[in-house]
Amino acid sequence: MKVCDNDTNEQIRCVDLGREKILIPGEEMKFSVTITGGLLMALAINACSSGTGQEERNEDTKTRQVVSPAVEHLDEREVLPFNQMQRAHVLKEMRNLLTASQGIVEGLAKEDMKAVAEAAAAVGMQAMHTVEKKENMKRLKMRQSAPPEFMKLGMGVHKAMDEIAQMAKDGKPAKDIQLKLAETMNACIACHNAYQIPNPVPKP
Repeated sequence: MKVCDNDTNEQIRCVDLGREKILIPGEEMKFSVTITGGLLMALAINACSSGTGQEERNEDTKTRQVVSPAVEHLDEREVLPFNQMQRAHVLKEMRNLLTASQGIVEGLAKEDMKAVAEAAAAVGMQAMHTVEKKENMKRLKMRQSAPPEFMKLGMGVHKAMDEIAQMAKDGKPAKDIQLKLAETMNACIACHNAYQIPNPVPKP
């Protein structure tokens, strides 16, 4: 389709499917301005893509809002009813145990039994029974909040760390200490499989 009109200089202005040309009758075309249909098409595609992307983001948000409660429901481990301070205390103890385990593994690899003993003793029962630790446990009321089985698993790990420290001091074979550590880690796995500690929602 072509639309033409005459301007004051007797030029003929024609627009033909996205191309714009200025022609002078009786002469060869001296000037041509072309607006490619490709540019117009690119702009149109970009606009459509932007709209589609926004729709996808909105749909993704809706999906997350719908799926999130279901995902939370999939975790059927027992919830430990800890407040913020109790939760922070337990998570710190877990990080300390992880650090100790790494120290034991590294010490065994380097055949450094002194390092093994020090790493294990740092999270053993003796370390837990300092006056400061006892007062902290009493203040946090951990025994009143935590299930007995949870406390049993935790204390068992600390006792095992004391045993590992003693084994290292006594010069026991590295393989025996590794097996003891593996046994101890099984208790950690059992605890993590049984319990979860969600972040408590602050009360308004």
